[in-house]
Amino acid sequence: MILCNRIALHAAILTLILLAGCAGKSSPLPAAQQPPAAQPAADRFVVAGSGTNLPITAKLATAYNEKNAPAVEVPKSIGSDGAVKAVQAGTLELGLASRPLTAAEKAAGLKELPYARVAIVFAANSGVPDDGVTTAEILAIHRGDKTAWRDGSPILVLIRGMHDSANQVLFGLIPGFDKLIEQSIAQKRWQVMYHDIDMADALRAKKGAFGHTDSTQVKVNGGIKVLAVDGKTPTADAVRSGAYPYVKQLTFIYKGELTPRAKAFVAFTASPEGRAIITDNGGTTLE
Repeated sequence: MILCNRIALHAAILTLILLAGCAGKSSPLPAAQQPPAAQPAADRFVVAGSGTNLPITAKLATAYNEKNAPAVEVPKSIGSDGAVKAVQAGTLELGLASRPLTAAEKAAGLKELPYARVAIVFAANSGVPDDGVTTAEILAIHRGDKTAWRDGSPILVLIRGMHDSANQVLFGLIPGFDKLIEQSIAQKRWQVMYHDIDMADALRAKKGAFGHTDSTQVKVNGGIKVLAVDGKTPTADAVRSGAYPYVKQLTFIYKGELTPRAKAFVAFTASPEGRAIITDNGGTTLE
């Protein structure tokens, strides 16, 4: 009887092993029952580029994504130059730039499509008592000749790099500013902020800080005091009329023809809803 029980036990174990082996070699599910494959990277709709463009474009993308697919993804800044290179290489179908395309870039087949303007603003930490500066004072501050605010507290100067798109505008409008920035970088006189968001964060956090940023960073992030320049403030009307001259144009860049999904997103930015988002976040719409 014991022997019979042992034989029966071994037979049961052998049966379980065989069944497990068969289960491991089961036929694949029919195609209709297969789980969906991961979405290929090529299907992602990424719109990337200059940090100046990001606050407005991210807000536009959020609103667009509520009603449309595929979703627009707006990653961290890769800069205008990074966007140009990616579009040229064919790895980005719609780029963001805050500087004009060069003649060589246009000759290579790149195209630009403006969608907003932003004011370049000279700004300070919110605790600074001054309400404005003159262009002469801007130069004096960067030379190190003017070192204090009107209450005697020290000015902490923050600058952007030579190739920053805002600096490229300012160099053409404030004579001598380019040489001062070049000298400041060479002599390591002032701290250089390499990204738009870093400048905005520093202006907000550092006591007595002074530098330039843009109107969208001020609107979206807050905690920054905009200073009038030669008595002119960067209102939307002043930007639109040209009374306030320190302005950058935001553009989409692409190669060849816009893809259908790029065309749809671009059309949304020009719609009444898109234009409202631009103005609500510190930009100025195009006429």
